[in-house]
Amino acid sequence: MSRKCIHCGQNVGEEDVYCINCGNKLNRTENKSETPQTQKIMKNDIYAPLSVGDYLFIGFILMIPVINIIVFLIWAFDRYSNVNRRNLAKAGLIYLGICVVLLTILGVGMFRAVQLDQEYYPDDRYYEYDREFPDFDEWTQLPFDAKET
Repeated sequence: MSRKCIHCGQNVGEEDVYCINCGNKLNRTENKSETPQTQKIMKNDIYAPLSVGDYLFIGFILMIPVINIIVFLIWAFDRYSNVNRRNLAKAGLIYLGICVVLLTILGVGMFRAVQLDQEYYPDDRYYEYDREFPDFDEWTQLPFDAKET
């Protein structure tokens, strides 16, 4: 006789401790003939999947410049929030950290390029080279002896 998981309704074995479908811990019932009813996923359940409306709300929050970082910090470190939202917020913070590091490196490189430009070209004086390129159709004497092979 098999049991059912109270979280997702999947059939599980008698000796199983965790559900093979959702990973939640199974409750041991004393009466084997009595099967536990499947539990409806409540709005406050931390394992409930996010809906399309939730993703739209998250996308809207990400468009607001400073608020998005604050909300990501709250969602990432709140133990009682939805697990999917918490993981999404942690991934967003990781991406944000990577972007800050790359932009810092790029900013330092650009700052150094401006410093070098000002060092080599002071007072906004740029040197123009008036070089005439030789006409290669004419014979040009080479500075060394070339032998035909």
